[in-house]
Amino acid sequence: MENSISGDDDDFNYQSGFGNHFSSEAIAGALPLQQNSPLICPFGLYAEQISGTSFTTPRSHNLFSWLYRIKPSVTHEPFKPRLPTNPKILSEFNDSNSSTNPTQLRWKPPDIPDLPTDFIDGLSTVCGSGSSFMRHGYAIHMYTANKSMDNCAFCNADGDFLIVPQQGRLFITTECGKLKVSPGDIAIIPQGFRFDVDLPDGPSRGYVAEIFGTHFRLPDLGPIGANGLASPRDFLVPTAWFEDKSYPGYTIVQKFGGELFTAVQDFSPFNVVAWHGNYVPYKYDLSKFCPYNTVLYDHGDPSINTVLTAPTDKPGVALLDFVIFPPRWLVAEHTFRPPYYHRNCMSEFMGLIHGSYEAKVDGFLPGGASLHNCMTPHGPDTKSYEATIARGNDVGPRKITDTMAFMFESSLIPRISRSALESPFLDPDYYQCWIGLKSHFAGPETSLGRLTLNTGD
Repeated sequence: MENSISGDDDDFNYQSGFGNHFSSEAIAGALPLQQNSPLICPFGLYAEQISGTSFTTPRSHNLFSWLYRIKPSVTHEPFKPRLPTNPKILSEFNDSNSSTNPTQLRWKPPDIPDLPTDFIDGLSTVCGSGSSFMRHGYAIHMYTANKSMDNCAFCNADGDFLIVPQQGRLFITTECGKLKVSPGDIAIIPQGFRFDVDLPDGPSRGYVAEIFGTHFRLPDLGPIGANGLASPRDFLVPTAWFEDKSYPGYTIVQKFGGELFTAVQDFSPFNVVAWHGNYVPYKYDLSKFCPYNTVLYDHGDPSINTVLTAPTDKPGVALLDFVIFPPRWLVAEHTFRPPYYHRNCMSEFMGLIHGSYEAKVDGFLPGGASLHNCMTPHGPDTKSYEATIARGNDVGPRKITDTMAFMFESSLIPRISRSALESPFLDPDYYQCWIGLKSHFAGPETSLGRLTLNTGD
């Protein structure tokens, strides 16, 4: 299936759909007919397969694509450790590089660096769990950058990247074509794909979730039925785009086991003239999400706002969910409408793309983040609670506008990186937002935990 959607720029054209088997060619006739690997490919191209799952994964979840390129990606010098490296990137979480902490944590938005910094050097791991070596776990990073990647491409051999820009657009060139990713969009770059990041607006910052050993899927809709949440047709996949010119000293930067390696070649890795398959980079505009909500009383669980999920082998338990809190109507009657106070067996990392978040009046800023760990209590701050109950039951329908918050939620308990715990942007006073919560208890007099009723003589 190919459904071309043009962007603002001629370089950005898309096909729509999630999980489709796509086909795209930048030159008509570049895709071989009837077979994947003919003796001689059209136009003398090389056939190369990239597999995102084992060959014998069941067909319903088997991911692969065939790329037809001017030179194969194997044509490079040996990999060597990258110097200087980026010591703030982790893909293995243990007590030598990270620690556990049940305290509610919040970070202020990080500053854009003064020195020239591209997407690779701007990555900094906040927390994570598991191991890329064991093919199970995840890492959550934040990035700040002020410089486009120059004469190099990045390849993450450890896992998939889900990129959430908060400030500044990203022009991402991949082996399958180009993606324009604005704040309010997300981009998924699957494990193994080479890509580069240009910054057309200058400084940029945002968030990245990385998953090891699995891939993102659309959540099952259960009793919701066939429609709602994220529609498959709103996911956009690039169309084939290639460059064929000499690049002496072009560098491939590969993340492997959390460490960075480099290999030099003399041509662009974006030399794919045609491709077909279902293992592809893609983007999604969060404003197209169709939210569901309570229409009478009480709350739906936040899982009702899941855009993408990376499942585990245990049904209903996610390695990582990507959940958003978009503009929406609140109409529940006789209900405390902000998120309720709770403790959760999942761990929640939150970020804010723009606007404000309904449960935090102060301190949670666009570009900032918070972490509420497994079974650590959290919920609305004092000002949000007091303002809500002051409105009473007759507040009527109210629309939340100008906001886009999100959550990375995992069944695995994250360890927090040293750099995140030592960050100057860590808010030491976060706990104060709840300290002002006071008792509103107005029940009868109590004694030793029992109600003491005054029945008279």
